[in-house]
Amino acid sequence: MKTTFRSLIVDDEVRSRSILKTMISRHCHNLEIAGEATSINEAIDLINETSPSIVFMDVELGFGTGFDILGQLPDIHFETIFVTAYDHFAIKAIKWSALDYLLKPVDPAELIASVAKAETNLKAGQHKPAETGEKPVIYDRKLGLPCMEGLKFKNIADIVRCEAKGTYTEFSFADNTKLIVSRPLQAYEEILSPYSFLRVHHSHLINLNRIKEYIKGRGGNIIMADGAIITVAARKKDEFLSHILH
Repeated sequence: MKTTFRSLIVDDEVRSRSILKTMISRHCHNLEIAGEATSINEAIDLINETSPSIVFMDVELGFGTGFDILGQLPDIHFETIFVTAYDHFAIKAIKWSALDYLLKPVDPAELIASVAKAETNLKAGQHKPAETGEKPVIYDRKLGLPCMEGLKFKNIADIVRCEAKGTYTEFSFADNTKLIVSRPLQAYEEILSPYSFLRVHHSHLINLNRIKEYIKGRGGNIIMADGAIITVAARKKDEFLSHILH
């Protein structure tokens, strides 16, 4: 009896997903594509919903990385095959116990070999879960922020707060410097929420580890480490207090 393995494709580029899907359909007849995801949250939800055997994952996902996805999963019971245009993430992929690391444009022969290896491991029950010790830690995590020159990398722990400026986001750092980036606050809320950041107002995402004082009120006000006074939306008050009181 033919064994079929459920697989997912995680990539934020439509063309890349389409090409990979076609290659899998053409060359990997034992795989069923159960879904596609374009972001960290979509991928996590889809993984939890479908329990895939194999996940084809891009490294760069626009507002995060494939490693962020793996870092937010309590257990990894699938084979991970990274498919990316960047070869400098290979060592990190190995640390995450990734089965393979394919460079774009993907060579069909390499894809077939990777899938065959995954199928062999799955049939033999030899899948090796990622080491939990490799999960991202806030103190050595950096966030790449787009600027005119390219990207500026900042330690996540040094971010005091983020403020919406229309479709832009202004970052305030512990050294009292600021940086405005051309992406909306919502995009960074998705990335930073796992690292003790909370959206306390439509316009404000704060680092809970950088709070100096909370002043009571309808929603209340927060005094941040940089001296900024942030109003807590009334509807966010209970959520905020539950975070800082536990």
